[in-house]
Amino acid sequence: MGSLFSALDIARSGMAAAQVQLDVTGNNIANVNTPGFSRQRAILQERFPALLAAGPLGRGVDVANIQRIRDAFLDQAFQQQAPNLGSSSVQTQYFNLLEDVFLEPTENGFGTRLDRFFDALSDFANNVESPPVREALISEANAMAGSLNGLIGRFDQLRTNANEEVRNLVPEINSLADRIFDLNRQVRLAEGGGANASGLRDQRGVLVDQLANLINITTREDSSGQLNIQIGAQVLVGPTGARDIIAFRNPALDPERNDLVELRFVDDNSLVDVTNGEVFGALQIRDEVIPELDDEIDQIAAALIEQLNRIQSQGNGTQNYSGNITSTNNVTAAGDPLVAAGLPFTVTPGTIDVIVYDNTGTPTTTTISITNTTTLNDLATALNGIPGLTASVSGQQLTVGPQAGFTFSFGSDTSNLFPALGLNTFFTGRDARSIAVNPDLEANPDLITSSFSDDVLNTGDNEAALQMAALRTALVMDSNTATIGDFYQTTVAGLGIDSRAAGDNQAVDEQFLLNLEARRQEVSGVNLDEEVTNLMLYQRAYEASARVINIADRMLDALFSIAQ
Repeated sequence: MGSLFSALDIARSGMAAAQVQLDVTGNNIANVNTPGFSRQRAILQERFPALLAAGPLGRGVDVANIQRIRDAFLDQAFQQQAPNLGSSSVQTQYFNLLEDVFLEPTENGFGTRLDRFFDALSDFANNVESPPVREALISEANAMAGSLNGLIGRFDQLRTNANEEVRNLVPEINSLADRIFDLNRQVRLAEGGGANASGLRDQRGVLVDQLANLINITTREDSSGQLNIQIGAQVLVGPTGARDIIAFRNPALDPERNDLVELRFVDDNSLVDVTNGEVFGALQIRDEVIPELDDEIDQIAAALIEQLNRIQSQGNGTQNYSGNITSTNNVTAAGDPLVAAGLPFTVTPGTIDVIVYDNTGTPTTTTISITNTTTLNDLATALNGIPGLTASVSGQQLTVGPQAGFTFSFGSDTSNLFPALGLNTFFTGRDARSIAVNPDLEANPDLITSSFSDDVLNTGDNEAALQMAALRTALVMDSNTATIGDFYQTTVAGLGIDSRAAGDNQAVDEQFLLNLEARRQEVSGVNLDEEVTNLMLYQRAYEASARVINIADRMLDALFSIAQ
């Protein structure tokens, strides 16, 4: 049977419950701007009633628990989307930098330098005898080669930056994993002892969101509150600890560089399966985007080198060679067949003409056959057999020179041997990194080929110079379907398209993530209007319970007065 004392206890439980609800609501309001905070709610439950003959009689209310309001599905969706934004934001940043690298359209861009070089070739073709014109051609060639060198150098620097970004993200990933494991332990201990771990879970959630932005992860919470994290099929954070990752330098990633890193787990040296996040974005830029652009610029440089050198090496300027010249491209070994000696340009079976001039200027042409078995040593022997000429092999290079009283030049080359070896060439090198004007031509511009005649005095023959100038419109790129200029413009335009696509992807990823965060906030965020309304509700409940106590107290006073 109920009593006035039971009424007091019921009212007391109501006041206590209202007080807890007020505290929870006040805490929600206090943390309205706390990152990652999940609003809480006091869950009430009716006390087990007193069983009377008339039926169960209520005994008040208890606070069952403090519930953390969270939607696990939205958290999973956010963590799956966050790596997309991490990757796209990094790639967009680097695409913008790559566009700046090209310096287009400016006076210092390669496109402008290329046009000026072709203009200089046209001027040269129109006036092959003029020393100033020849000097101007050398100057523009140097500027164009320097532009290519600079372009590739800036690519290399951006690739280094991306590599360092990967390296620098590793300690951050390790730190986040360690902190998440420590919070796992604290959550497990707190909840195992019956305490509320909402704050710890919120802290852990913030760290997981940060980690998801860096690298692709999946999460799974077990029955003890432990949050297990995987990268692909590999455990990053497990029940026993967090595995450390290392940025392992692997020279095999690129034979031209020994500083590139890959991610491996420290404990077993296994590769980390990186498929998304900021790390993936940096790796994509480093290993895919920049090398592809690098290769396209190398193709341009190689075409310029080979096409100009093919013409230069088969003709004459206004002077012959009166001293030694040495090939600039190394063979793998002097005894290897030239058709397979590792030269930058292909050598095929054919013939070469070598022209030797005596002291009266009378030319004698000797034709040498190049076969599938001809080696650099064989070539030196054949050249030594030409009266007035000497040749020798030093290591992996060939040196050719005239005997006293003689000069020499080269003529027809159906084997592409001269450009491949780098003999009597306009440019040295094989790609955009190494392209440079032949020092022999810089020292003596009269050696620039302008004629295919064996008479250096026949300056009316400018056929070679015309062929050089015609390279502006020659279809030598992209399987002989594009000019060098067109190919370059296509490369720049392609970069612009890719850059815009990366920016669009970032905008989409940002909006998607904002939408997910908005939905998370609708569930977990603090709504001040709602909380203030709850405050008023709990205040009224507290006041009503206090009223019950007041009435019960007055009834007890009346009862005690009767007893007296």
